[in-house]
Amino acid sequence: HVAKCLKGIEALREKEHIFPPPPDAPLGEQMKFLGKAYALGSSLEGEGAKEVATINKAVYERSLSNINVLYDKYRKVSLDYFETMYEKFGTKFDFYFFESESGVFGKELVEKFLEKGTFKESEGAIIFDAKQYEGGKGLHTRVFINSYGIPTYEAKELGLAKIKFDKYPYDLSVVVTGNEVNDYFRVLLVAMKEVFPELALKTKHLSHGMLRLPKGKMSSRAGNIISAETLIEMLKEKVLEKMKDSEVEDKEKVAEQISIGAIKYSILKQAIGKDVIFDLEKSLSFEGDSGPYLQYTASRIRSILRKADDASIPEGIGHFSQEATSVERLLIRFPDVVIRAHGENSPQLIASYLITLASEFNSFYANNRIVDGGVEAPFRLSLSRAVLIILQNGLHLLGIPSPERM
Repeated sequence: HVAKCLKGIEALREKEHIFPPPPDAPLGEQMKFLGKAYALGSSLEGEGAKEVATINKAVYERSLSNINVLYDKYRKVSLDYFETMYEKFGTKFDFYFFESESGVFGKELVEKFLEKGTFKESEGAIIFDAKQYEGGKGLHTRVFINSYGIPTYEAKELGLAKIKFDKYPYDLSVVVTGNEVNDYFRVLLVAMKEVFPELALKTKHLSHGMLRLPKGKMSSRAGNIISAETLIEMLKEKVLEKMKDSEVEDKEKVAEQISIGAIKYSILKQAIGKDVIFDLEKSLSFEGDSGPYLQYTASRIRSILRKADDASIPEGIGHFSQEATSVERLLIRFPDVVIRAHGENSPQLIASYLITLASEFNSFYANNRIVDGGVEAPFRLSLSRAVLIILQNGLHLLGIPSPERM
């Protein structure tokens, strides 16, 4: 895919007279250029596709100076741009393992175990026939080093398992990928049992589906992409329209937090492995199964607590109905939901729980006066604060921001 992008840069210059932006151009502008280059490079056939294969080999071997210059430049641009996206989404990586390292080591491993008979040569490539090994029934043969002498995805992942263990001696390594490599990974795990049996037992593969718009798939590899930044901006525009009469001070910041919440919740509410159909309108609903609905409920409770504080209404549990409300019964379930979600690698359990809790609280709020000075007001305030704490904790576990005011 990198080679397709690099070939696309060359093709843009030669066929369309479109040149790279200057080095001091904003990252967004440089990434749009890369997007065009990748889309063009992905569409090439015949001689163009052959040139992509040649570039791919040159990238791996670092054998062409002009390719090395482009590769190094846009590798840095890409990594810097990713950091801006990670910051928006609240994502942090402690360490990066690059394919340039794991590929070299993976190739060495495959060649070493070729001598031991684990891998075999076939038409100039080195392959692994999973069917011959325990756990490989029904699996197919995969290429680990292609006929150009370049390690494939499988060889890189094989090398990565050991490199990662040397850096972080893990008890469990959870590898998350898109589900298009499910078959690759099954074969890889069988090969890993032969090369690193202990690490294979510690490795777990989780795959996720693709993010799709209702009208089609969003895929960077097909060239028909919508960038994360574009998606956020589309959502922000709609949120700001809804907030135009709001008295919130920093509307831009809050609109971005709501947009991020909409995207994250839409993904996390789905069971792992399934495609996510991202419906832009439904994702921003303040009255349904959405991230903004959770954020709004938390913001509403904060507003209630502020009003109670202004009215000098204390919190407490002195007077309350003898029959527990559905809100109270839900609150005590939160720890069990979190433990189960962790054990089953299922964040959708937390998302589903939070939506149910928010819905029950909003029903409670609609049917009970809270800031009215009545004898049950202190208890209802305490209950509201408890719901807020759970909502905040749950949103935090899902990585969804919780704006103070909306």
